[in-house]
Parts: sequence; C-alpha cells; structure tokens
Amino acid sequence: MARKIAGDPRYELWQPHFSPDGRWIVFEETNAGDSALYVIPAKGGTWIPIPARGHWDDKPRWSPDGKTIYYVSETHGFFNVWGIHFDSTRGVPLGKPFQVTKFESPNLMIPTYIPPVELSIAKDKLVINLADVSGSVWMLENVQ
Repeated sequence: MARKIAGDPRYELWQPHFSPDGRWIVFEETNAGDSALYVIPAKGGTWIPIPARGHWDDKPRWSPDGKTIYYVSETHGFFNVWGIHFDSTRGVPLGKPFQVTKFESPNLMIPTYIPPVELSIAKDKLVINLADVSGSVWMLENVQ
C-alpha cells in the first residue's frame, strides 16, 4: 500500500531519505532551475526548510547518528559538500550550514553535471565521486 506524505504540483520532489531513527525524511525540491532542501516528519506534515547555501542544493544524506544532514551545494561556480546539524527531537536545523569540502578548481571538483553524482556517509567517512577536468588546445601536424 502506498501513501502520499508530501507533494505540491508546483514542485518536483527528489532524493528522499529516511533519518536513521525513521522519524524524519529529508528531500530536495526543484522549481524553475533552483532547488532547496526540506525535512518532513515520516508521517507527513509541515515542510521544514534547510537553510540555503546556493541556488542548487542536492543529494541530502543523514549522518549515521541522525544529528547532521550532509548535502552538495553549488556556490561560486563549484559544488561542495556542506552539512547542517539537526535536532531530531524538535525537528529543527541547528545553527548555520558548515562547509565540509573546499573544491574550487577544475583540477579536482564535484562534477557540474549533478544527476550521476552520489554521496555516501559512514560513521567517519564520506564518499563522493569527483572529476579531474582540464582543457587543452592541441595542434595536429601533417594533417591533409
């Protein structure tokens, strides 16, 4: 049996993930080229906004203890991993988002084509796919 717990015809909802205790769901909402992150009670209810970092916040994931939400955010042209603490008793974000990674160069960056990017969190590890992007101009000689 399926039961709708969140929806709005103005938005597309993506990336839903249960908190480790099963009480909360974090998800991404997209609309007109922007995205935002929200948490809702697993039973449904009011959307609780996660403070925005950039115009595109994506891939929300819970820490194993459920006290932090990690996500990828695009600011200043590069995606980075950010986090925000979450009070699962009161259902509110705590404090301001904090930056986890500092990728600011094409030499090593989170890919700008974000759909295939994945983020995985363990107790003391974070896994994300990165790209080593470079541009070059080549001259071919003896071309007819």
